[in-house]
Amino acid sequence: MNTRKLLLGAALSFSLAAAVVPAASNARAAQKAGAAEQSEPKTFTHEAGGITFTVPAGWKAEPDGEQITVSPEEGGISIVLWVTKEDDFEDAAKALGEELGKQVKNLKFDGEPKEGTHNGMSYESVKGSGQIEGQDIIFSADLLAAKKPVIILSFGTAEGLQKHSGEYTELVKSIKKIG
Repeated sequence: MNTRKLLLGAALSFSLAAAVVPAASNARAAQKAGAAEQSEPKTFTHEAGGITFTVPAGWKAEPDGEQITVSPEEGGISIVLWVTKEDDFEDAAKALGEELGKQVKNLKFDGEPKEGTHNGMSYESVKGSGQIEGQDIIFSADLLAAKKPVIILSFGTAEGLQKHSGEYTELVKSIKKIG
């Protein structure tokens, strides 16, 4: 894991999310279009990634190809889950790093990448802050070793993250590998 840790750390130092701004734009567009809010928790399966997770009541999920963006109806926080094109964990870490710095300005990391296990799947995670479109954000970028590497990018305002911390925690706890 040390090689992956170095790759992830080095890659993240250069870059955060071409996916962040499009995801934020998609979330805004969905809100404007009147996307239906979930009145009850709903379980989603991401077949390509080999994971399943439960979206909290009052939140919406917007699938778009290999990407699913999940957020509360009023915004403030978004979670983007997507499968990398790379099958290898190290290559996926590098790809994530290449995406990170493209849209986040004044990118700052909160310490070194961390690694661990979540519901039987290895992961690496880095947290930090920056700005997107002039707005201060806090983010967490996680790379999960499921059927294929899955990136889970969580970002939002400090207020949004605090307001929805309980629901966010439940969503994260619900992420499990299929079969």
